[in-house]
Amino acid sequence: MSGGSIPSGSTPRRRALPADAFLQLGLAILAVAAWEIVARAFGTDFWTSSPSAVAAELGRWAASGQLAVDLQLTLTEAGVGFVIGSVAGGLIGFILGWMTRLGDLFEPFILSLYTLPKIALAPLFVLWFGIGATNKIMFAAMLVFFMVFFTTYQGTRQVDRDLVENARLLGAGKWDIWTKIAIPYSAVWIFTGIRIGLPYALIGAIVGEFVAAEAGVGFRIKEATSFFNTAAVFAGLIVLMCISLVLLGLLKLLESRALAWQSAGNRVSAGDPT
Repeated sequence: MSGGSIPSGSTPRRRALPADAFLQLGLAILAVAAWEIVARAFGTDFWTSSPSAVAAELGRWAASGQLAVDLQLTLTEAGVGFVIGSVAGGLIGFILGWMTRLGDLFEPFILSLYTLPKIALAPLFVLWFGIGATNKIMFAAMLVFFMVFFTTYQGTRQVDRDLVENARLLGAGKWDIWTKIAIPYSAVWIFTGIRIGLPYALIGAIVGEFVAAEAGVGFRIKEATSFFNTAAVFAGLIVLMCISLVLLGLLKLLESRALAWQSAGNRVSAGDPT
């Protein structure tokens, strides 16, 4: 294979990205159009509503000013819970993954907690933290914690121990080993857990609002369900879907920049001192 084969193969991929985006947009428009046609033709408004009815409901929700209030509350609950869960899961996962004997000791206990049905714990969180935002934040943090913990734990255990020993023999301290070997090696695993945990933060906030709340997107969906307002239910679901897509896009951008650490770790493993 010639050295120029790699760039020539990457160019069509870059050109294909806009084409894929247009194709995805076209499929989305086609799906919405089919939804509207089926709803009108078969009178399925009660079960599936219709895009026009959902759009009207979204307009009323936004015009009342309540959409902004609900969004702010739900995003705050999910965001704070996401940060707490990610930091706690990342730190504990790294520590137990790095200190293998300690990890072997605590792993069964964490696994036993993870196997509990999380939805069954929601009422318990109400008893512990009340019906305010703290309840939703802590529930979201719990869900995120397990996602980030297990990926970080496994990623840290995948670090090349021979490389670590060689670095120690060459005089590397703990800080150098962590920042130049351990963290770069496990960075992909860590960000995988964070990426998986992000939707769970939103799920945790919504579940908490289902159980006990007076505002929030989850509360509006529950309220709409109690009044058999299918259009409002779909409006809430679409808002949640849009939030997830935006947050995942931002996280992917952050991940692509932060994983420069991994390339530094690869250079160390290859023996490149720069």
